[in-house]
Amino acid sequence: MPTSKKQLIRFVRLVASLKENRYPNCSSFAAALRAADVNENINIACTPKTVARDIQVLKNDFGAPIKFSASKNGYYLTKRSWNFSCPQFFEDTAVFSAVLGARVAEHIFPEPLKQDMRAAVDYLLTNNNPDALDQTLVESLVVIPSNRIKVDPNVFMPLFQAWQNHEVCRIEYEDSRAQTTSRDFEPHTLVFYDGAWYTKGYCHLRKQMRTLTIARMKSVEPTGKKFLPDQKIIKTASEDEVFDYDMVENVVVHCDDYLTKLLSVRQLHPKQKIELLPNGGSNVSVAKLPRHRLITWVMNQCGRARVLLPTSIQDDIYCFANQLAKEHRSKE
Repeated sequence: MPTSKKQLIRFVRLVASLKENRYPNCSSFAAALRAADVNENINIACTPKTVARDIQVLKNDFGAPIKFSASKNGYYLTKRSWNFSCPQFFEDTAVFSAVLGARVAEHIFPEPLKQDMRAAVDYLLTNNNPDALDQTLVESLVVIPSNRIKVDPNVFMPLFQAWQNHEVCRIEYEDSRAQTTSRDFEPHTLVFYDGAWYTKGYCHLRKQMRTLTIARMKSVEPTGKKFLPDQKIIKTASEDEVFDYDMVENVVVHCDDYLTKLLSVRQLHPKQKIELLPNGGSNVSVAKLPRHRLITWVMNQCGRARVLLPTSIQDDIYCFANQLAKEHRSKE
């Protein structure tokens, strides 16, 4: 790959990081490029000194309004309206990936966002015609959602725009007990989890961090008030912390041979550790899991999994299993 093209790809990724308010610095961005080399099999890795030179080139030759934030320990754009004008260099694989991404997005985002994504890809295809599209019928890529919780576009779009603009919004929200409240809410994150959309942020009514189900929102209206995105809240929007679950630690589950093989592709947790046993099966260890998720997962395995630790979960599963047996016993 020519040096100029490698540098151009670095520029594009660096500008994208700045546009996304990731506050990259020379060391962190160099580390991200090294990870891209490993994960994406591309040759764009460089040293922090090279990143520093790239930043100077963007500032001097492209007029990039880049400044360093001491509090964030990273660079940012002082003018969000600045755009990086660079030569077009999309490769077939990049265009094909964009088309596939739009196809998947159609099953995740509600209207009109999915139409906007489709239109963006159509525009990209007007100037690019990858050979892969001649060999592949995109409609044959089938995405079946794990859940079918519909979201009202008239609710989603105002919330999406409030998240984009860091704007407090007033929400009419119906909780699990069918009680409706009006609250001012700061949407610090948008989360797509297990087939449904959520937002995690600061609730002015409860005066604490909350996760709200978007499908339960009756209306969303912008208030015109701004908020500063809180990285502490954003970092909790993870698989383990997106909800305020009752967590259990040091989980160990014994699994039979069939389930052991299945766990290599359908993980109990991304950081699970599988210990193969000499007599067959395995012990699967996870540092931390939501209690309800562990219980429902084990019961869904229909006897192929058995909790070893913590022992309190054994009692919970025993009680639930007895209750299910009573409810499903045939009447004599």
